Amino acid sequence: MDVDYIDALERLLLLDEEVMQRRYAIFRQVQTEHQVVYSEKLQRWIFTRYSDAREALRDAHLSSEQLPSVLKQLPSEIRDNLDADNPLLRQANKIMMSRDDPDHARLRLLVNKAFTPRMIELQRPLIERLTRDLLDQMGQQEHPDFIRDVAIPLPIMVIAALIGMPYDSLGQIKQWSDAGADFLGKPTDTIEVFFRMAGAAMEFNAYIRPHLEERRRQPKGDLLSALIAAESQGDKLSEDELIANIYLLLAAGNETTTNLLGNGLYTLLTHPDQLELLRQRPELADSAVEEILRYESPSQITGRHTRQELDIAGQHIGEDQSIMLLLGMANRDPQVFNDPDRFDITRKDNKHIAFGLGPHYCLGAPLARLEAQVILPLIIDRFPSIHLMADYRPHWRKNPTFLGLETLPVDLA
Repeated sequence: MDVDYIDALERLLLLDEEVMQRRYAIFRQVQTEHQVVYSEKLQRWIFTRYSDAREALRDAHLSSEQLPSVLKQLPSEIRDNLDADNPLLRQANKIMMSRDDPDHARLRLLVNKAFTPRMIELQRPLIERLTRDLLDQMGQQEHPDFIRDVAIPLPIMVIAALIGMPYDSLGQIKQWSDAGADFLGKPTDTIEVFFRMAGAAMEFNAYIRPHLEERRRQPKGDLLSALIAAESQGDKLSEDELIANIYLLLAAGNETTTNLLGNGLYTLLTHPDQLELLRQRPELADSAVEEILRYESPSQITGRHTRQELDIAGQHIGEDQSIMLLLGMANRDPQVFNDPDRFDITRKDNKHIAFGLGPHYCLGAPLARLEAQVILPLIIDRFPSIHLMADYRPHWRKNPTFLGLETLPVDLA
């Protein structure tokens, strides 16, 4: 096997921007030559193929409980400087994505009772109105930037309205969201990331608790009130569980949707034939969003942990081993997707796994899809001549888990 490609893959996963521009060539080389890679540098098994990723996502013998164990193994310089009652330490094992069944099933059932498909669909008029307002404002900018002007504020405004937070908190919500996304998506030995997240957790707790108390006294028609009221067979979410999973919705939801919107417009603008096809046939919006999710997956990586020895993906993997599933690579597997490096918004039977699969399938996927399905047709209708700035070179955010552009300057004339 070409060890240079393994080294490049490791560098990519450790945030080396030099290799970001050729990530899919790296993916393809690794995927072609080996379905599973063990990285000594990362101390992880890396699954590269679609079928193996699907198997792992559904395998009940693999654990999602990585975050609590990571926190237990914090270096002394971090743990000694964190208050034992810091919400990050206390609430880490309350997040549904970091729990296995039966705890995960219990948390997800309760959150699902509040975060319903009907509640999400009811946001469509709000999303359309906010999108039109943001596009109008972007049209007035001397140097419009789709990421700054639309892709960042829209998801924050939508989730704030859904939860019931005032718009004057949007800047703070963005900071908390970024801290959470970095914590979930960057290498876990980054001390600065831990302290930033610990501070954000304290600030968010101080912010949200009065809102919880207010909703208990006077419920409203928002997600916060619905989460407080959610009950199953006499079981309800504790306050720590409420706060932890509201934070999860903010951090993962905002980051993923911002990246989906930015990756989507960038991909359309770099494939003018597909952009024109969507302009002529706006009914392809749903299919276009699915192809964007496959082609430039906003969530590139997810992880699992072995609780016992097992045979999976043609490998015997020991107990207490970490597994990294490369969703972005799996979504370009030529064994599953015909001509996988071709962007085609009419692609049929698009069974990508950009939002995961199985019990931990992304809870916010319907909301992210809805926002993208609304905004992409609106922007190409509002600005029929939109195109990339002539000297634009994409710079991707330094987060190996969440793939997203830092900026997307556009010419609207």
